[in-house]
Amino acid sequence: MTISDGQFFIFFIFKPEEFILDYNYLLFMITLENDYLQIEIKKIGAELCKVYSKQTNLDYLWKGDPKFWKRHSPVLFPIVGKLVNNSYTVDGSQYELTQHGFARDLDFKVIAKTEKSIVLETEYSEETLLKYPYKFALQIEYQLQKSLVEVTYRVFNRDSKLMDFSIGAHPAFNCPISETTNFNDYFIEFEKEETPIQHSLNPQTGFRKKDTETVTLNKKLPLSYDLFDNDALMFEKVESKKISLKSDKHEHGVHFYIPNWRYMAFWTQKGNAPFICFEPWMGIADEENTDHVFETKTGIMKLDVNQSYENQYSMEFF
Repeated sequence: MTISDGQFFIFFIFKPEEFILDYNYLLFMITLENDYLQIEIKKIGAELCKVYSKQTNLDYLWKGDPKFWKRHSPVLFPIVGKLVNNSYTVDGSQYELTQHGFARDLDFKVIAKTEKSIVLETEYSEETLLKYPYKFALQIEYQLQKSLVEVTYRVFNRDSKLMDFSIGAHPAFNCPISETTNFNDYFIEFEKEETPIQHSLNPQTGFRKKDTETVTLNKKLPLSYDLFDNDALMFEKVESKKISLKSDKHEHGVHFYIPNWRYMAFWTQKGNAPFICFEPWMGIADEENTDHVFETKTGIMKLDVNQSYENQYSMEFF
């Protein structure tokens, strides 16, 4: 503070890098809240980055610590999983895409917003056409309903030809949720006993094995890191529409609603990562012996000219 001619001048000292971080946070983050929840959404990838419950005073969404995994809840589009050699062909031409596609790294713009909902959109560009030869638009909507977050995906075919694509979600929840518990204190609870088809990845390559098996799952699947020694657990034809993350050590958790998804996967990063991902998919990783033809890839969906596709999932926090 300095004094000059009876006037007071106050000077603030700050670290430039802290100002840049705060500025970027304000510029690229969007907050929605109601009486139950406060959530934060990043414009890059339209990614949900935080879910805080005002009722339980708990943070439920993984914080994105890069020591384990830097993301929170990325959208998977226009592929799910890995492509062999990161490549595929459309009409005889070869293209390249990295794991889970590019949407999670694209800029989204806000096209509609209320106090408790928001719709973000991204679309094709000259850059995306080099990787994915279709003209598309992708919308992600978040809506708060008491202690529930509803997430809606909409895909639009803006091209003059049939469009092939896959899409999926990848939200990661803190596990443990409570600091007094650990990962092994939690379990995944299905609505009913399940007999899904299980797909497996070759842990050396990250690609899907040809052979599958039908497995029996009890309503409770206790969590342990050993479950993920060979990467994600991937199931097809799960009948339960509500799958929950719970613990017998406390009353808090997440109800996860999946009304219309072909695959359901669960994953955590190796190295005792303190999170678990619930992943509904419409698409799956390449089989090891793929022919690279995109239109016949397992899980690929087809969208007619000027048509749209919509799917959603919901998360209820308690």
